[in-house]
Amino acid sequence: MKKGMTLFLLMLIVPWMLHAQEAPQTISLQQAVEFAIKHNKELQASQMNIELYRQKVRESVSAGLPQINGTMTYTTNFGYKMDFGGQTIKMKDQSNVGVGLQQLLFSGEWILGMQTSKIAVRMTEQEVESSELDIVENIYNSYYTVLVTERMLEILRQNLENMNEIYKHTENMYNAGTVEITDVDQIRINVGQLKNSMLSMERTVAVNYNLLRLQLGLEAGAPVKLSDGLEVFLDNDKSSRLYLEKFDINNNVSYQLMNTQTELNKKLLGIEKWSYAPTISGSYNFNYKILKPALDMSPKHTAGLTMNIPVFSGMKRDSKVKQAKITLEQTYLQKSLLEDQLNVQDEQLKFNLKNAMENYSLQKENIDVATRVLDNYRRKYELGAVSSLDLTQANNNYLQAETNYTEAVLTLLQAQVSLEKLYNQLPR
Repeated sequence: MKKGMTLFLLMLIVPWMLHAQEAPQTISLQQAVEFAIKHNKELQASQMNIELYRQKVRESVSAGLPQINGTMTYTTNFGYKMDFGGQTIKMKDQSNVGVGLQQLLFSGEWILGMQTSKIAVRMTEQEVESSELDIVENIYNSYYTVLVTERMLEILRQNLENMNEIYKHTENMYNAGTVEITDVDQIRINVGQLKNSMLSMERTVAVNYNLLRLQLGLEAGAPVKLSDGLEVFLDNDKSSRLYLEKFDINNNVSYQLMNTQTELNKKLLGIEKWSYAPTISGSYNFNYKILKPALDMSPKHTAGLTMNIPVFSGMKRDSKVKQAKITLEQTYLQKSLLEDQLNVQDEQLKFNLKNAMENYSLQKENIDVATRVLDNYRRKYELGAVSSLDLTQANNNYLQAETNYTEAVLTLLQAQVSLEKLYNQLPR
């Protein structure tokens, strides 16, 4: 029993140890985006639809190309004899080899159907681009989230180290009789709160890494290290440039998709209208008889033209045309609504970006102020000029300023991503 339990524990621990010993995969934001696009299974399935519709285009084209079929027949009458007034004629076996050619000469439905298939391919490509854009947006936001939570974790770790030193100093002061036990207790409480905050932040960082791994398609627990620092994305004028940029709706992927949908519905209406028109086709047949009767007058070569003229379909065609018209009118309304929504979204996202820029500047200044205040209180506390409660309050104010700054950074970066996605400018 003990041996079995030992083997079971080894099976659990050894893979974890091997995983822990792996060198972390260092990845930049651009590399993360490229990796996600390449390995995302949902996107791979969408990309396969492009080839699927390309094959459907070939299928549509083939309907208007020559259709050639060969035939071979053999017929036997089992020696049947026919009696013609006392004269008996034995029926011979027959065998034919033939080739038939069918060619569509004119069909409006086929012409528009082929054009519609090509539009469907373009529409599928745009749908893939839209899915890709969603994936890129998620990678950007996840990458930024990991960076800001790591920054906050480092702030808490450094602050905890500083408060531990102050706690030791306060204990020495208490032992020397210069402070009361309440001062020691106050600093110890603050240290305990910092430990809890740091542990909570460590779990938050781990969750954010797991989300990034999931989006990248990596195994859970796979070691990953981000190579881009947070300052890389802050030391630029991207926010100001985006805020001043004019929105070109034609570059938006959703609007491009709606334009293609409108074009597709126009073609579908045209197909229904062409259902009233005649269809013309030609045919040619060659028939060679290997075994033939004594009297055979059938020709070897035959050719013909066929015109199929729709006459009456019980109002079916009329109903289909009207349905296609209604669908097209709905598309026009949806397109107009989308234009209004995208323009409103542009204004809202610029409003959000402006607020994020202003809040970022404010919180950055607050960090400097809170840091100076905390340093000043630390010096005064060591000199006995302020109480432990004053120092704790100053430290809490500093941590709150750091938290506000971290949130402001993430909000600013996410506001940039949202606007870049709207403008179809997210690098990928």
